[in-house]
Amino acid sequence: MIAHHESALRGQVLDGAAPEVAVGKDASNQRPSGEVRHPVLEPATPTFRLQEAEGAPSAGRGSAHGKVILLGEHACVYGTPAIAWPVPELRVEVVACDSAAASRTGASTDTLWIDCRRDIAKSLSRASALSSGTAVAVEAALRLWGHARVVRLEVDNRVPLGRGLGSSAACAAAAVHAVADLCGEEPDPGVVYELVQRGEQVSHGRASGVDARCAVASEPIWFRAGRGWPLVVGLSAVLVIADTGVTAATSTAVGAVRARFDQDPAAVGLLFDRAAALTRAAAMDVMWGRGPALGARLIEYQRLLDLLGLSTPEIDALCAAALDAGALGAKLTGGGLGGCVLALATDIDAAVAVDSALVAAGAVRTWMVNIGGEV
Repeated sequence: MIAHHESALRGQVLDGAAPEVAVGKDASNQRPSGEVRHPVLEPATPTFRLQEAEGAPSAGRGSAHGKVILLGEHACVYGTPAIAWPVPELRVEVVACDSAAASRTGASTDTLWIDCRRDIAKSLSRASALSSGTAVAVEAALRLWGHARVVRLEVDNRVPLGRGLGSSAACAAAAVHAVADLCGEEPDPGVVYELVQRGEQVSHGRASGVDARCAVASEPIWFRAGRGWPLVVGLSAVLVIADTGVTAATSTAVGAVRARFDQDPAAVGLLFDRAAALTRAAAMDVMWGRGPALGARLIEYQRLLDLLGLSTPEIDALCAAALDAGALGAKLTGGGLGGCVLALATDIDAAVAVDSALVAAGAVRTWMVNIGGEV
């Protein structure tokens, strides 16, 4: 269960096997009856219904959610592993209908028009960078399935934009599932991933794929080189996520790291190697319930991100406040240069104290995500 608090709120490519003791079997290798199934990429179940007028065209529905990266951001773009945690409370819900369908209203609803009768998908949205990635994914899906039509997507996005929480991937994933539902398609999860990744490359310039994998994951994942495995969790703790209030484009952060890598690949490669080692060790900590050890790895990973030029005064202040309040560890999550910080607390009481300290230090909103047990 997740508690939500609104307040006044990895250049060396290492070998690609998943650490078998820490993760579940990659179900993408299993093909019963010719169908690929992956437990972390099953289509999400819609949680709402569109009220339709009699005789109106049918609507397709899809949903997805945000995520936080525990460890592995940026380094995973270069082939090292990452650990990502779904945040189901931060949802995106999409209704897809043919252009003649009646509209759905709501303050947080955004509307995109995708015209696949033309050479280029057209979209109109309040958030053009976000909508462009979604439009690319949806257009590719419609062309793949042979549906030349005008589709309207009504997007209810509760994932804050520009905060490193996977908003663009969640929107694209929910939209692809909604359009599949509208068109009577049952896409393979691997196909959905590839479609969402097309959109992510537009949104971020270069994307590791972790957001696309985690957007419909029902459990934390071990991610490497485009593939995801469910992570075994033996730890009981609480993650506190805090928003700095500073919007940051992931593409800018990814570009900055790429520039550093191009300038000094040996030095940055060493940082990525250390990042990979920390992420592998963290997976063992999560499995065996070693909270203090995991917290120490979060702190060290934050130092690596700082060396890459991705921290900011706001991020530093929130990390310090969390640690002063008793958090086992804290770091930025996502792209950096703004966005969010996550802190690891031992239990709900400790999490509440950390949450209060984060708000006092300037967090504009916070969320709590349980790791094992109940919050």
